Amino acid sequence: MDELDSSIKNSFDGTIEYLKKNNIQVEEKLSLITLESYDEYQQKYGTNPRIHVGEYDRMRNEVHIIKNRLKEVIDEDIRHFNKKFIGNLFTISHNGILWPVYKNDNDIEKVIAKAVTDSIVTHEIGHSIVGDEWRTSAFEFLVYFYKNELYKYPEVYEIIEENVEICDEYIKKKDPSSPYSLGSPLALYALGSCFANYIIYVYENALNINKESPKLNIKNTIEKLKHFSKDYYVEITKTFNMILSDYIAIAKTLNSKYAMLSWITNCLLEKPPNMMNNI
Repeated sequence: MDELDSSIKNSFDGTIEYLKKNNIQVEEKLSLITLESYDEYQQKYGTNPRIHVGEYDRMRNEVHIIKNRLKEVIDEDIRHFNKKFIGNLFTISHNGILWPVYKNDNDIEKVIAKAVTDSIVTHEIGHSIVGDEWRTSAFEFLVYFYKNELYKYPEVYEIIEENVEICDEYIKKKDPSSPYSLGSPLALYALGSCFANYIIYVYENALNINKESPKLNIKNTIEKLKHFSKDYYVEITKTFNMILSDYIAIAKTLNSKYAMLSWITNCLLEKPPNMMNNI
């Protein structure tokens, strides 16, 4: 077993273990099949133009991952990741959205490879649990975020705020040439990831005082995802984006005014008594 095989298997086993630990029902006997190339896939399963890196085969209850295509995605992310470092985290772009990655050592390439593999394997597992691409993309980001305990890092919410702005661009079609603008084939991937970012920000940043443990109940949230209709999840994503964009803008304004008030107060308190009398 080479390093990529091992990474794929660890991602699969780790995600299944996390889901079961949180009482999230996983299909019985769900199995992982790793294939070297699309040619090998064709020989075994026939032609499937929809598959790129992975798929969930519902008939066989199997997650299929094509190694050489996964390696292409990893190499592309290593070459072009945006090198945006914030505290303990940096970001890669996935489904048009920034994904926070914890830089736990100096081997950035290894960390990127693990993050990409985790997200893709988790996505395919998600199809066995919640269904279509919007739900699965939301599931993928949620599981990735909580499995890696990213809620513990205050800087992660700066990244999510950037994602809210990116999502706003997609939703309002300010850039119709974007491959993720509404109506495009990739829109559901982006919108699902956007929705996950929104609820994480509300639960863990706006409502959670103790950042050491999560406030969101991931089991209940994933159960609710299963029952969203297509019309509903498009509308709720758009509505959530509008409300959260306003909230973040107001919060930034209040923080700025608080910082100014704090600065003025400190200046006044540092003045000698005789100067205070003249104010």
